Amino acid sequence: MTAPSNHDAQADRSTRHDDGEGSDSKRGSLARLARASAGVAAVAGVGGALYMLGAFGPVSCWTSRTSTSAGTTTVSQGCTAGIDYLFGAGGNAPVLFFWSVALLALVGVGATSAWTGRIGVTWAATVLCGIVTVIGVFSIGWFFLVPTVALLTAALARTVAAR
Repeated sequence: MTAPSNHDAQADRSTRHDDGEGSDSKRGSLARLARASAGVAAVAGVGGALYMLGAFGPVSCWTSRTSTSAGTTTVSQGCTAGIDYLFGAGGNAPVLFFWSVALLALVGVGATSAWTGRIGVTWAATVLCGIVTVIGVFSIGWFFLVPTVALLTAALARTVAAR
């Protein structure tokens, strides 16, 4: 014999919140899909941010050649990552640091909202990640691609489950 549930599915629909505990098995499987997708987004987002910060090696390398009037050429090379910004490095370090923090923030908010069933916040984070992915498709956008697809899957699953 099961205990009576005080879960109000109508209240979930009116507040656009879906905790995935409805009696329908389809709703439960969609909630599991949303949570799994939120987990994938979080792992991919953290991995991308760590890569931009330089946890797996240098991210942006440069070569500079200078010639003197005597005809000698000096070649300088260097590499930076996002974490170098905290130590005063210039070049691409501030840009990489900013986008790694932006990725962590967007994915953190999106994954948390998808996990807890906040549909509107999940969609907002998904759209913002999508905008960055499209605008930065040839550079920083690739780090946002997998988290964006995962958040899109979570947002769609939560939206369908709430209907």
